[in-house]
Amino acid sequence: MKRITFLLLFMSTALYATDTTRFVILSAGKIAGKQITWSDGQGQVHYRYEYNDRGRGPKLQVDLVLEAGQVVSRRVTGVDYFKGPVDETYELKGGVARWKNKVENEQRTITGPAIYSPMEGVPGEIEWTLKQLLRQKGHEHEMDMLPSGKLKATHVKSHTALVNTFGEELELYAFSGFGGPPSYVWVTPNKAFFASIGGWMSTIKLGYEFLIPELKKLQDNLEEEYFARQEDQLTQRNDIPVAFTNVSVFDAKSGKVITGQSVVVEGGKITQVGKAKSITPPANAKVIDGTGKMLLPGLWDNHAHYSMSQGLYHLAAGVTNIKDMANELDLPEVKKKVDGDILMGPEISLMSGFIDFAGPYAGPTGKIVKTLDEGLAAVNYYADHGYQQVKLYSSIPVEWVKPLAAEAHKRGLKVCGHIPSFMTAERAVNDGYDEIIHLNMVMLNFMGDTIDTRSMGRFIKVAERAKNINVNGPEVKRFVKLLKDKKTVVDPTAAIFEGMFTNEPGKLAAGYQSILNMFPPEFRRGLYTGGLPTMKGHEADYKQSFENMLKMLKVLYSNGITFVPGTDDFPGFALHRELELYARAGVPNKEVLQKATLISARIAGKESELGSVEVGKKANLILVDGDPVKNISDIRRVEYSMKGGHVYDSKALYASYGFGFWK
Repeated sequence: MKRITFLLLFMSTALYATDTTRFVILSAGKIAGKQITWSDGQGQVHYRYEYNDRGRGPKLQVDLVLEAGQVVSRRVTGVDYFKGPVDETYELKGGVARWKNKVENEQRTITGPAIYSPMEGVPGEIEWTLKQLLRQKGHEHEMDMLPSGKLKATHVKSHTALVNTFGEELELYAFSGFGGPPSYVWVTPNKAFFASIGGWMSTIKLGYEFLIPELKKLQDNLEEEYFARQEDQLTQRNDIPVAFTNVSVFDAKSGKVITGQSVVVEGGKITQVGKAKSITPPANAKVIDGTGKMLLPGLWDNHAHYSMSQGLYHLAAGVTNIKDMANELDLPEVKKKVDGDILMGPEISLMSGFIDFAGPYAGPTGKIVKTLDEGLAAVNYYADHGYQQVKLYSSIPVEWVKPLAAEAHKRGLKVCGHIPSFMTAERAVNDGYDEIIHLNMVMLNFMGDTIDTRSMGRFIKVAERAKNINVNGPEVKRFVKLLKDKKTVVDPTAAIFEGMFTNEPGKLAAGYQSILNMFPPEFRRGLYTGGLPTMKGHEADYKQSFENMLKMLKVLYSNGITFVPGTDDFPGFALHRELELYARAGVPNKEVLQKATLISARIAGKESELGSVEVGKKANLILVDGDPVKNISDIRRVEYSMKGGHVYDSKALYASYGFGFWK
């Protein structure tokens, strides 16, 4: 059967050149796409690449011309991840490099070796970059990148994999210089691309899929060693007391700011809070002067997907606690490593077990089930493994929601998720949802039960039609009353929809003007790529729809509906923007901060130990250079984070990933 699947997948490529090399893309252990590489002449290399990720995913053709191993011409056509048109070109001729994509049209005189960093590309192309880097002598395999920055390749491991009783020689290379942690690629001894292994999606040479677990384990071990060193080098562990002196303290219970305070931490707990003149720090204490600054409880991101590479971003931005909203099944073991200070990151305070129905739009992780009995077994699996809630996804049959929710509640788990296709949020709440994920799912409630939320329609329909919803009308009032009666929580992730519905190609993403210079060049470049491709020609409609979503947030707030900040996006930076949007929607700043601290802790069942600056509570704290109660954007100005008494210097954290610091 597997052989038939392969034949069906690749039969359309039978007419490619005889040197064609085929790769498969797997997600959640299932074939999700393909990459095909071939040459039709000396120096002519071509790639076809596509995959399906829940209705999204690119479909690209890359055509390269190489001279002496260097790419001198490159064109990419097709569609990107969100199905927007792609037509990107690069040419190196006469010492001048020219490139054009949807946000750039530039040229540069080249006086030395340089590599163009594509806006859109495919995994296999990296072999030409690697070969060019390895030809650089005396530069540690490092080259300048276009438009800017440097790229470095480092050999980190050789491995012999057993294939049909023969050894397959492979090499693992780490690439750094883009900003953030290294990325990894497996190649053959002649440096041909072999595999790119990820947690949720992997690309590997056809016929070698069985090697993914083996290669992933090797790669995970190396990455874990890297991130363990990161934790050791950047965590200020304190066996002595820590005193924050002369600070203003944000009282998350009252929403008031209390000036002239000192706070002492010992053994990971807050032991003293009071007037600075009345508290003398212990003689052996590490003293952090907070004059002109504010001490707050650590922030919560209520919609995160923890990975080793993202832990630093959270802590640098003041996020000390997260709800993990779907991850690989080893999450409980990963959590233990974070709790044990082996890996850097915020506390994973709540784990959500992911459940979706098998099919072409199934989610990329967790338990993918084919029957209701399998779904019920998945609920019990998560209950048995220490999870606190289950997350139902878009392909779940409507009639399954009620029995799955009942089983979860019987086992003491809460139920959250997307609203499944062809279901309204109202019915989902009545059938047992404790929390609705994403504000678009709220807006879809007023568009009927015919929306297929598995596909891009869950974004596009809202972008097109949310502007027409009367947020003060009887339908909304009835739904809001239901949310209040059921004590249903909403996780809006509003910043995602601002990006999708308002950002335009070539223009800086909303909310990043004041911190643009913090980002490494490659990250900065990504802030100009725009939102949904279907926006073109409908910009005004999309922006009106987003403004109406903010009005919906204000309605939820005014009616006492609990919503808590989450991102499902770039850790830290997106949370700060989320809080700014709540303020823009009309939530008072002090209540925005309460949502990000005490209320988040309360909803997670952690209020007794977290969420406020009080004696006896865990020392998860942040020191901010400013007053976010007066100016919510000051929440971006985190100088130090503290988690369980350990101190993290935000400037040092960001610098380790090639980021600058706010000014």
